[in-house]
Amino acid sequence: MLWYKKQADGAMRSTGSGEIIAAGELSVEFDKEIAGSKLKTLLEHAEEVGGIERLIDSLEAKSLLFKTAFPVDRSTDWRLDAQAFDTVTGAIFPVRRKIAAIANLLGREKLTDELIKLVYGAGGLSDRMLTFAELVPEESKKERRAMRDFAAEILHFRDPDGVPLMTRWVWDESTASGALREFIRGNDGLPEIAIDSQPPTFQGARAWFAEMLAESGFYRGMPMLIDLLLAQAYSDYVKAMSSGLGLAQAEFGNSHHPIELLVKLLGIDPKSGRGSKTREPTLH
Repeated sequence: MLWYKKQADGAMRSTGSGEIIAAGELSVEFDKEIAGSKLKTLLEHAEEVGGIERLIDSLEAKSLLFKTAFPVDRSTDWRLDAQAFDTVTGAIFPVRRKIAAIANLLGREKLTDELIKLVYGAGGLSDRMLTFAELVPEESKKERRAMRDFAAEILHFRDPDGVPLMTRWVWDESTASGALREFIRGNDGLPEIAIDSQPPTFQGARAWFAEMLAESGFYRGMPMLIDLLLAQAYSDYVKAMSSGLGLAQAEFGNSHHPIELLVKLLGIDPKSGRGSKTREPTLH
């Protein structure tokens, strides 16, 4: 059975560690016309780097790195070694820029131990993510926010079929901002948006996008294609908000390649310090 069929109509998925995430009922209505427009833009921009299949392959390669770093079936002598730690953190854009500060706050050994608890520990998914983020003191706001994204990316890319991508750029309940907002028609005029940051809500949104993409004739690599569509929407938002202010350049670099923000958001851009900078993104 195709992935989208398993996800639609409130289907339930295992996270790979025994937990099941039910696709929650959405309290908002996403607009298929907006989604179709974002998809069209994504496909057009993807052609400049080899097509949408190449982007999907890049995300699947990233997922393989995470699955290798955090295997489902651990041997008795398994440990998260330094190379795996560096590989994983280097593939998460917001963490890549904050990992030194986070390691200074917690210590690398403790951070490694807490990553293992996040992935393999007892307790619900949402509770484990919150516990992980709160390891960083509240006064270190940027690092704490990065920890939330750290947890979200590891859990998703380790098990992309079971766990939706729950980074803050997808949706941040505290600021009512993120990619999901961009699919609501007339969102600028809404005083508040009834979307929470719980796993069933992200799963419910993902089921909606899976159905929309299937109706458009897309079936392969559905979890990754949804990630790409969300990243396209958020990239469009960032570009619109920062136009003329230089904010996007300060945050993401000075290239004007149309897909640069997207590949950086998803951590499939060139790592900083590796090779020379080019005008076009290099994909793994």
